[in-house]
Amino acid sequence: MYFSVSLLYEAVRENNDAPLWEERIILINAIDEVEAEGKAKQYAHKEEISYETGNGSRVKWVFRQVERIYMIDDELGDGAEVFSRFLRDSEVKSMLTPFDE
Repeated sequence: MYFSVSLLYEAVRENNDAPLWEERIILINAIDEVEAEGKAKQYAHKEEISYETGNGSRVKWVFRQVERIYMIDDELGDGAEVFSRFLRDSEVKSMLTPFDE
């Protein structure tokens, strides 16, 4: 059985910049939701990364939590629903606002 799992990572930075988060949705093959969560956490911790930016400051992406687990009922293929959630109006507005770069 397949599950899509939403993972939350936070950028821990040396300076006092505004917090930056990443939501990563991954596919996990597991017997049940409990196994899916365990496998997702193992994956998430292995993906933590640290690096130096162009201006010389350090950034570390740290796994914070499994946000949501979604069982996939559809056959995997074109059009299969792999993740679904309800959003508030404020969340949609935030998603549609580009980052200032």
